[in-house]
Amino acid sequence: MHTGRAYIVTGGSSGMGQAVVKKLLSLSATVHTIDKAGQMPIVSLPDSDRLHFHPNIDISSHEKVTQTFESIIQQSPVISGLVNCAGIILPSNILEPVENFNKVMAVNVGGTWNMGTTYLRYVLERHADTMRDKKEGSVPEGIGSMVNIGSTASLFGSPGIASYCASKHAVLGLTRTWAKDFGDKGVRVNCVAPGATDTPLLGGVPPAFVDYYVKNVPLRRLARPEEIANTVAFLLSDDASYINGQVIPVEGLYNPQDATSYSRTARDALIAGSQTPTSCYDVTLDGFSSIL
Repeated sequence: MHTGRAYIVTGGSSGMGQAVVKKLLSLSATVHTIDKAGQMPIVSLPDSDRLHFHPNIDISSHEKVTQTFESIIQQSPVISGLVNCAGIILPSNILEPVENFNKVMAVNVGGTWNMGTTYLRYVLERHADTMRDKKEGSVPEGIGSMVNIGSTASLFGSPGIASYCASKHAVLGLTRTWAKDFGDKGVRVNCVAPGATDTPLLGGVPPAFVDYYVKNVPLRRLARPEEIANTVAFLLSDDASYINGQVIPVEGLYNPQDATSYSRTARDALIAGSQTPTSCYDVTLDGFSSIL
């Protein structure tokens, strides 16, 4: 399915991003992961000789992204797909400091924009013949695929995290627009919207916050990072060749009709545990980011 292909994954050092890296490596792909972290954690990775780690990269910097992409192309001239996993959440009351808003938007939206547009330019330059507007007949398949990690927050609002919700709505908007703009060039763009996911980061979240979520999911459990990764791997593959511009929720049937009551209760639980250091949330997109 992915043998011999190369992919770029942002935020691959932890949580969902790391699960995506592991999944693609297990499917015989080469993976380049871009991360703000300085090193890849010592974990069991299948065929790690096909893993290339690019550390200390702030994806909100267009210059850094461009330089890193050029370095990646030197190692792997053909990139089959991009997975935008990296993102942050800064919890606060409803009236958030403007600094929180700017930082969340810079990483979650600006980072997705920087990575996405750089990848799309690369694809169009490599496949210049697909830049024409094709009005009849099918377009080339398998040119490229992008998967953006959104959140259930891509689908509705949630009290207390306006900047995060706005950023994830924007990611969904980019997904749908790029899918329309570049589908006729042979590039598919989709979004995965995870619910609460079981990762080590949840250890820094008040237990009441997680307990309430689990009780209100019919499956009565959190998602596993591997389940998100499986969905991403499918969307990147040729098996998903006719899926484009879609948002795929992986959230155990979270009920949007309960969003307001759930979010307020979750917010109250979060505020009650506000002694938790803010820095624990300012990390690569992970289970906590996806809860909301």
